Amino acid sequence: MSEPNNPFAGLLGVSEVKPNNENDYNGDNIAVQIDLKKSQELEDLETVNSMVENIFHFTINSKAVDGPSSDRQLVYLEELSEANAPKTYIDLETLEQALFERLLLQDIEVNVIPKSLTSFKEHVVQKQVFPYLFSSLQNLQSYDQINSPVVQKALAKMRELIFRNAVTALKQPALFEDQDFSLQLVELLQHVDPQSHSFFVDLVKAFVVDGDDESHKQLSETMIPVLQRIHTDVNKSNIVNLPIYILPSIQIFAGNPNLAPILMEACEPKIESNGRLYQDSVLGALLSLSVLPRKANALLEFFDNPLDQAGEISSATLSCVSDGFMLNLGAVLLQLCQPFCATPDDTKSLKIDPTYGAVLPEECETKSVHLDCLYNETCLLPPRENENDQTIKRPTADTYNFVTECFFMTQKCIDLGVRVCAEKLWRCGQDLGRAQRAIADVGPGAHHLLEPMRQRGHHLMTKFVSLRCALLETDMLTNLHRLQAMTCTWLVQVAIRTNITQTNYAPMTMMPVQMPITTAPPDTLRCIPEFVLENIVVLITMARRTVGAIPEDTDIAGLLQPALTLVLTFMGDSSRTYNPHLRARLAECLEAMLPNHPDDQIPLSNLALFYREQLFKEHPHRLQLVPCLLDVFVGIEMTGQSVQFEQKFKYRRPMYLVMDFLWGIEEHRDAFTNLAREAEANMEAVHPPIFLRFVNLLMNDAIFLLDEALGNMAQIRTLQTAQESGAWANLPAHEREQNLTNLSHVGMLARFDNILGRDTIHTLVRLTAHAPYVFCHPTLVDRIASMLNYFLLHLVGPNKKNFKVKDMKEFEFDPASTVLDICRMYVELGSNEKFCAAVSDDGRSYSPQLFTLAETVLVRIGGGGLISSLQEVATRVSVLAEQRQRDEEILANAPEEFLDPIMSTLMLDPVILPSSRTTVDRTTIARHLLSDQSDPFNRSPLSMDQVKSNTELKERIHTWIAEQRMKIAQTRDSTSASQ
Repeated sequence: MSEPNNPFAGLLGVSEVKPNNENDYNGDNIAVQIDLKKSQELEDLETVNSMVENIFHFTINSKAVDGPSSDRQLVYLEELSEANAPKTYIDLETLEQALFERLLLQDIEVNVIPKSLTSFKEHVVQKQVFPYLFSSLQNLQSYDQINSPVVQKALAKMRELIFRNAVTALKQPALFEDQDFSLQLVELLQHVDPQSHSFFVDLVKAFVVDGDDESHKQLSETMIPVLQRIHTDVNKSNIVNLPIYILPSIQIFAGNPNLAPILMEACEPKIESNGRLYQDSVLGALLSLSVLPRKANALLEFFDNPLDQAGEISSATLSCVSDGFMLNLGAVLLQLCQPFCATPDDTKSLKIDPTYGAVLPEECETKSVHLDCLYNETCLLPPRENENDQTIKRPTADTYNFVTECFFMTQKCIDLGVRVCAEKLWRCGQDLGRAQRAIADVGPGAHHLLEPMRQRGHHLMTKFVSLRCALLETDMLTNLHRLQAMTCTWLVQVAIRTNITQTNYAPMTMMPVQMPITTAPPDTLRCIPEFVLENIVVLITMARRTVGAIPEDTDIAGLLQPALTLVLTFMGDSSRTYNPHLRARLAECLEAMLPNHPDDQIPLSNLALFYREQLFKEHPHRLQLVPCLLDVFVGIEMTGQSVQFEQKFKYRRPMYLVMDFLWGIEEHRDAFTNLAREAEANMEAVHPPIFLRFVNLLMNDAIFLLDEALGNMAQIRTLQTAQESGAWANLPAHEREQNLTNLSHVGMLARFDNILGRDTIHTLVRLTAHAPYVFCHPTLVDRIASMLNYFLLHLVGPNKKNFKVKDMKEFEFDPASTVLDICRMYVELGSNEKFCAAVSDDGRSYSPQLFTLAETVLVRIGGGGLISSLQEVATRVSVLAEQRQRDEEILANAPEEFLDPIMSTLMLDPVILPSSRTTVDRTTIARHLLSDQSDPFNRSPLSMDQVKSNTELKERIHTWIAEQRMKIAQTRDSTSASQ
């Protein structure tokens, strides 16, 4: 199995192994490619031999590592090779002798091939029996998922031989000179991971498999020295620095029926009447760990000179606990919460008072509040302020019950534990992916960078697996799902209530939920910390991103129904969730609920798919999904805050995926259409309809993303051309490294822009097909026409070769798909005269040859079905272009005061902006207000109802136009008469 596909290679630091062919193991397929003419027997033999080399790192084939690109290291068993000549493969029968010979081998380095090596990999030349066998077992586990009968048979035999040789070593230690097996077994326990513990337990099981008294006696003689070493380590330790392996090791002894009697025997004092001897055992030493000394006459170890500052340890380090501490504390608190979250609508949960976090620190004691740190937390809504901008005190109850306190303590613990670790796991996974891609991209001239990069990859893999293991404890996850399902219901119940002054603000009773919610938000939402809502998002997204994060399908099903109600309550309603970033996170949560997701590492089960599909088809409030999505999509732009483009698009990508899924369901598709009809009927409304603002932002995004993507692709082409031409070869090493880094960075940006640009264009294609009338409104038609012209010209025009790079799929660049989508939009909108006129008016990108170039490309990329329709559009545009050219002659010398100050075009409906007193065209300011509801000249707040028509200027403009047309007509008549 090659290292990239071996899930344990990076973690264990085992030797790199590469198969003899180009194919790796992939899923259930064995990575052994054989000649079709070979017999099945030979194929099986090659499979077993390859497994032996990959797992045990020895061979009887002196040429096993030959090859110009091979960097494997194997121990060549020369004597066994001669005895089995001319056979060069190790089969299962030969393996038993081979493994035993390898364990007895003394000068291992001398037998490593290739002979030219000067440095050796640790596992290959490992002399100690148990580290070698344990590492081999770890290598063996990487084949567990391969369902081939040959592989499974070989695995069973190899596992048996590993433990058989381990038992032989313990029972006959004289065979292995100068090896201390008790030390090796303790070092094995010091790994403190499930694999080493399983190996230890399985070794004990194999040791006593015969069940005779002699085996148990020998086991005792073997394990007593192990316990003595553990006892010595405990005696060297104190309560602060106790080695982490000791407690799990003692637990193994105490929990194993074969080892427990040995542990008790080792702890039995020789003189029962001497109490001091009870302490002089491994269990007694553990119980003696304390801030107090072990002996009455010993000196105190702790709090010596407490006023002295310990320079080695910072105060910040002393004030923080570990992630593991928070996870474990959270698990304990989750267990305490189970009595009131057995079901999502558990009535006992309605006793939770939402005002707990608003209690002032000085009032905490009198109100029975022990978590006094919540007062300064950011809440779902900010506190109210009076006329003097002073904060009004938030509502609080007279006292708080145990259920309330347990709930908020648990949520805070989840915020500091599960949320932090989940984010670290996600970032670590991203870093690990980048590190692996960087290793794969290392060029021939940068091999000196490979080892540091691999070390970083191994470190990241270790960190990733550790975090994942810590987060995916089954009982904790099950309890967490139940708590958050209940929290969803509780938050909604709080949100739909009205303001009432009382001594207890807990919901107490279950109210039916009606959507959309029309009541004013209660002030209790000003008391609930944002992390309560954020924790739910973290759980649902973690369940989707992380394999194994869903203990049972029924658990996630019980969470999704109330979670969707929660999302619909808070995502699209800024009056109940002030923070637009948190509302955008709820869109990520919605994305994680989809039945299918492009980033799924493992497909969901059929049952999970069924639950998720039914969620979007049968949820009682599902028809609010589309309005809520559009509201939060627009809300990210309208925050009034500085939101970077990358962050904004990161928020919007999940929304595109959700829209794509909803578009496939008829009733949700109809919801888009209904919103478009509403927008058409209210184009000139004081507050632009949500659909109109949504479409405007889609076009903004498409223009930005495609422009950035094309720029990045051109830059990649330049860098690749320089690399392929050999221009980099003469550069200093640091410059070559910098160029590689630049290429990787630009490629990452291009991939990001191409993915989001493609999603945006796909959404526009759907909307232009179902609501073309919106795009053809004067407010939008010029922008959609110029956008299509601009990108079509770049993709089919003479400069299209500038974007042709190697491995376009790697950058998610698919210009053919984009051209097809653009042409589809031309066809959908081309029957509208306003659109065709706008296309012809675009002096930057439109020319009569534009559609001819597009037709040529369509033939080549399989878009021939669009050509006839596109030709009809081209004809209509051409006719209007001629008419527009004549009009331009008429209006060429318009007075400066008639021109729009923003667009420099002739105004047809001039209006005066109230604060800046600037005159602009009505269409121009209407388009501006879709994205930014402020005066573009002084940033004062502005809406369409505030602008005033400049009637006098409008009359002068239209009079001037009429005069110009009359002059042109008279000139033409005179010319005709003279002819």
